[in-house]
Amino acid sequence: MGAVLLLAGAGLMAAGQLKQGRIAEAEGQFAKKIAIRNQQALERQAKAEREASSMEADRAARQEKIVMGAQRAQAGKSGGQIAGSTLDFLADTARQFSIQQNLILRGGMIRGQELTEQGQIKKAEGRWAATLGKQAKQLSYIKAGGTVLMAAGSIKK
Repeated sequence: MGAVLLLAGAGLMAAGQLKQGRIAEAEGQFAKKIAIRNQQALERQAKAEREASSMEADRAARQEKIVMGAQRAQAGKSGGQIAGSTLDFLADTARQFSIQQNLILRGGMIRGQELTEQGQIKKAEGRWAATLGKQAKQLSYIKAGGTVLMAAGSIKK
């Protein structure tokens, strides 16, 4: 009777260990799916950042045209000819707007790249969680086998 109880107890312990392994694997797969969704969300956010910076650069270009037009009109009112200093002033305005546009685009590109990198990290974390879950499941099978073998080996003949 003692041998039967010992084997039954070992069987229950082994079953519990196997269940623990399956739970660990499921948790790892769930973490992987969440990480992939987070990565996809960050990719969408990165794309939106790049698009927003492009739109902001377009807005700056339109503003440049308005300012340059006003400056040309002012130069025209003052005699109809564009003098050297007026030309320098127009060139400086164009340069400042060009710098502004480049900064806007560069900022959007950098923010977009940072978000993309964060997404890749999230994805890697998810893959790692899934790997750990699989390893925990494999370990549970080893433990369960050891539990059964130890119980079987401790039965007196």
